[in-house]
Amino acid sequence: MPKTGKTNPEATAAPEPHGAELLKLSRSLSLARSKLHAQDLRLHAILDNLAHGVSLYDRQGRLVLCNQQFLDIYRLPPELGRRGTTFRQILEARVAGNTHVGDDVEDYVADRLSAVREHRTLGGIHRLNSGQVISMTHQPIDDGGWISTHKDVTELHNMQAELTHLAYHDALTGLPNRTLFYRRVGNAFQDIGRTSGFAVLCLDLDGFKAINDTLGHAAGDALLRQFAARMGACLGPLDSAARMGGDEFAVLHRGGDGETAHALATSICAATLAPYDLDGQVVSIAVGIGIAVAASDGSEPDELLHNADIALYAAKREGRGGIRSFEPELNRIGVDRRRLEADLRRALEFGEFELHFQPILNLRTHAFSGFEALLRWQHPERGLVPPSDFIPVAEETGLIVPIGNWVIREALAEAARWPGELKIAVNVSSVQLVRGSLITTLVQALAASGIGHERVEIEITESVFLENSEQSLDTLRQLRALGVRIALDDFGTGFSALGYLLAFPFDKIKIDGTFIRALDSAEGAETIVAAVADIGARLMMATTAEGIETPEQLRGVHAAGYTEAQGYLISRPMSRDAVRRLVLGAEDAMPEAPLEQRAAG
Repeated sequence: MPKTGKTNPEATAAPEPHGAELLKLSRSLSLARSKLHAQDLRLHAILDNLAHGVSLYDRQGRLVLCNQQFLDIYRLPPELGRRGTTFRQILEARVAGNTHVGDDVEDYVADRLSAVREHRTLGGIHRLNSGQVISMTHQPIDDGGWISTHKDVTELHNMQAELTHLAYHDALTGLPNRTLFYRRVGNAFQDIGRTSGFAVLCLDLDGFKAINDTLGHAAGDALLRQFAARMGACLGPLDSAARMGGDEFAVLHRGGDGETAHALATSICAATLAPYDLDGQVVSIAVGIGIAVAASDGSEPDELLHNADIALYAAKREGRGGIRSFEPELNRIGVDRRRLEADLRRALEFGEFELHFQPILNLRTHAFSGFEALLRWQHPERGLVPPSDFIPVAEETGLIVPIGNWVIREALAEAARWPGELKIAVNVSSVQLVRGSLITTLVQALAASGIGHERVEIEITESVFLENSEQSLDTLRQLRALGVRIALDDFGTGFSALGYLLAFPFDKIKIDGTFIRALDSAEGAETIVAAVADIGARLMMATTAEGIETPEQLRGVHAAGYTEAQGYLISRPMSRDAVRRLVLGAEDAMPEAPLEQRAAG
């Protein structure tokens, strides 16, 4: 049959959308694009305002997005921040720009992709070839890609490194401090089975405090720096030094024994003995050194350093610039010293101290002008302990302050019972001047006893000027303001005796007994003894000759012009009861033999 020309409605194409629908669809698409663009702008605004860099990658290792901080950290050009840049391209650019972590690129890429496959998070602190320190995290995401964060922590890392250095090093000398030194000694003990032995040296500067107080802390600091440099120049490649505090140093001598350690100590002493120029002021010091060898002298750090300290203490007792190696006998001495310290504390509490009094003869009136109070210790087991055995320990421990205060109170109270013109002389330690409440104690003792201020003499030694001299001088001025007399004892034994007479207007100088004993044998002693008497006369100071033991010595100091004399020839120290009988008793109790008779023997 012929075609009729009619079409099948089902076979015809769908009608095209009306214009309104097209417009609506176009607007929706435009709105979606606008929202997507706005979201993208907001996302980039957020990313660019983060404090760290961010980079996002897809499962093929292609960059999806990153912020400007990421590009800045690794100094990448802007084009590498575009979508689609591969992770490998970024790493290669970082290698070229010297901002890679130093690993091989292929290994680095493989490591990151492996972490993505295994869904492992990576992170840590990395130092780049450029010197930057970057904190990085690498976090896999569910679609197979990953996101990384990057933060430049170079400044923080350097600050932490500096703080760590300060925590373990001395700021003045740059040397390791006590904490780090202990750690190194501990490490040396751990290595002692695998390497050769080691020793520790403890060092202490003799005379530093006087220089620090006299010339000022800036000069003292300069001296410590110069000393540290000289000491460091003596050390071997395995040795290390530390400043333990103040003028105390230590050396860890690795790879040696007691003999090589002693040789090192000798070298340090020689190198540090030469004068130091402190901004035009030339000074000299000596260094005492104690040595302890591992493991014979100690099997752990505390024990080894303690024994080196004991050896140092022994070296300093033997004189300036001494070197001493530890011996078990020294440990026994240390135990005895600690026991002596404990006994000293008990002695004051249980009244074991007593005062003896030695008369002072006036060489012009031939009568006693007063007495010097001398401390004695009657130990319940050891008997009478010599002052030379316990006074240094009392000074080192600070016990001399309460003991000295007791002496002042007792001496003034006893002297108040004597006839009105007799004086009482009391020795005061430099430690009392610096650490004690000497002025308060003396004021209270004067008030309690009722003794006239002019009858009290405070005797100090030249060591006062070696420790906190300014503070000591201020205390001496306050004593003078109270109206008491000030005497300089043991004159001539210090290194600047004449200078002390200019530092303070003393009422009396007492020449040390060594010069008096030298009158019998040493050539020139008579000249020195006479010169001191002449100095005293010219400065209008009384002069006392101590240690008179022979008639010849008494005649010599009398002829030289001394105003007073003291010593065994005149009288030994006596108990307070004997003094009372002497000054208050019968005529036969008073040794009133004329000077000529005592001088004749």
